[in-house]
Amino acid sequence: MPIDPHFPPFLQRLVDLGATPLVRGDAAVDRERYRALSLARRGEGYRPEPVADVEDRTVAGPAGDLAVRVYRSGLGRVGGQARPVVVWLHGGGWAVGDLDTHDPVCRAVANRLGAIVVAVDYRLAPEHPHPAPLDDSVAAVRWAAERWPAAPLVVAGDSAGAGLAVGVALRCRDEGGPVLAAQLLAYPGLDPTMAMPSVEENATGLFLEKSDMRQFWDWYLPDGGDRWTAPLGTDLTGLPPAVVATAEFDPLRDEGDTYAVELAAAGVHVVHLPGPGLVHGYFGLTEIAPAAAVRRAEVLDVLADLLGMPGVVPEDAAWPTTEPLGAWLERGTARVAVDLRGGGLRRLAVGDWDVLDGYPTGEVPKGRRGGLLLPWPNRLRGGRWSWRGADLQLDTAAGGAAMHGLLSWQPFGVLARTQDTVTVGTVLEPRPGYPFRLAVAVDYRLDPDRLTVTVRVRNAGTHDAPFGVGMHPYLHVGSEDDGAVGAATLQVPARTRLDLDGGLPTGGRHAFDGAVGTIGDRALDDALTDLVRDDDGWARVRLAGPAGELELAVDGQWPWLQVYTGDTLPEGQRRRSLAVEPMTCPPNALADGADLVVLAPEETWSGSWTLSWRPA
Repeated sequence: MPIDPHFPPFLQRLVDLGATPLVRGDAAVDRERYRALSLARRGEGYRPEPVADVEDRTVAGPAGDLAVRVYRSGLGRVGGQARPVVVWLHGGGWAVGDLDTHDPVCRAVANRLGAIVVAVDYRLAPEHPHPAPLDDSVAAVRWAAERWPAAPLVVAGDSAGAGLAVGVALRCRDEGGPVLAAQLLAYPGLDPTMAMPSVEENATGLFLEKSDMRQFWDWYLPDGGDRWTAPLGTDLTGLPPAVVATAEFDPLRDEGDTYAVELAAAGVHVVHLPGPGLVHGYFGLTEIAPAAAVRRAEVLDVLADLLGMPGVVPEDAAWPTTEPLGAWLERGTARVAVDLRGGGLRRLAVGDWDVLDGYPTGEVPKGRRGGLLLPWPNRLRGGRWSWRGADLQLDTAAGGAAMHGLLSWQPFGVLARTQDTVTVGTVLEPRPGYPFRLAVAVDYRLDPDRLTVTVRVRNAGTHDAPFGVGMHPYLHVGSEDDGAVGAATLQVPARTRLDLDGGLPTGGRHAFDGAVGTIGDRALDDALTDLVRDDDGWARVRLAGPAGELELAVDGQWPWLQVYTGDTLPEGQRRRSLAVEPMTCPPNALADGADLVVLAPEETWSGSWTLSWRPA
């Protein structure tokens, strides 16, 4: 397939900046230039992906103290019975790169796998040619095996680091251990002869150049290679299971492809994931191309599945594990927490300003704060409705209505993650009262001044499926005291209000003046429609208070808004923020049939809304 369209502009910028070729013959200068490029590429306002803990320390190496960086994360999947330990060997042609240049990759690996990641600052060529980098890598793996003896142990790396990982796996096999659970190899460098077709096919203009690899090999192997550095065509039997990821537009593509084929021929379990449209180094280019982020997540998920292969015997008294509580994004001074129970927004903060009136980790929130409301928003009278001749009954709350859909407490999983985006999703299975199957995903994108939320729904069943969607952010522009929302000023781009009794429609509609102004003592719990849209098709709610100004905008897929001042919430949470709920339909829509979305099998729907801020 063609190269991913996000890469050519990036590659041209590298040329314009004089950043390629990566090496020019002076290793010390090349090292500093590579480091500067790696750090600058993250952009202004970059915040590292949060992990639970990062520890810089030294361990015993063959030439003295060996620096490692240990990442611990409570996020992501857990393979086997213990949290896996991944020893990560960074790329850079055995001559450039360090713990900082590959810090984002290690954080992503830790979070995606729920792993402990040990990044190794091995000695670099040409000052320290082979076998020094490999000796350091083996020492780090042996240290990790002693430090976490019960954990599945994975050796992993990218590019030159993946080549080192193969050498480590071979030496562990031949030197009595330690036993490795898997090897994870991203576009490995394995052929010092550089004789394979992909070297010439992708020789220039694709980030890693043929001339770079020639210089790297010359520095790394001044006295020639051996079976540790040139494993293709050697005995690969008895190696641990492998995940091999390659990139289509990469001089090293054929080396990884061939290694995967030879592993399989040697009876080693291997999963090979080619990278259509991707370039060398894509594990660290996820901010450049979304396809790179998706493929990296897929590679790590395959490793997680591989670590759970038969052969790991559960304890007699095993218990189920759960998905993590949440996923975080940070850009500039903005921080978002997504609650993986329900897939909604738990917190959005900008500096010291809590833009959303959220809730602490693990708390069950009142008022469905930040929640995703599906397959219906708001209320359904008596929980009763009919669809194509079938009478259906949903569970009801104390007030006699079915409330806010079926997803509020359902576990969501992280489907994809980049520096500024996270996608979470789940499957809503059929049940009494709602006999339809929906696949649901929510894309959260965080920019320094804006949050963009896209809800996507696919009919994963065999019959037409009706539904409605809402989301329930509580906007916070002042103090957290009860009644504080009265000081805020409000503009709502709506012309019609639905008459409600107990939150349910009575059948009447009245004109609504969206220029509310100062809220004061006014109690709002209104379903609003006939939205006034700007030339771009978006309608915008504006709320201002002592902390700053907020703008919540909805695209054309959201023809309704519910605005709620929180008067019925428990004391201590009452009238301190304003819920502004984008909705695809009004309350009781399943029963009334008003503005329902109906999808045929495999058909999809999506709608987006944004929240932007301007601190006072």
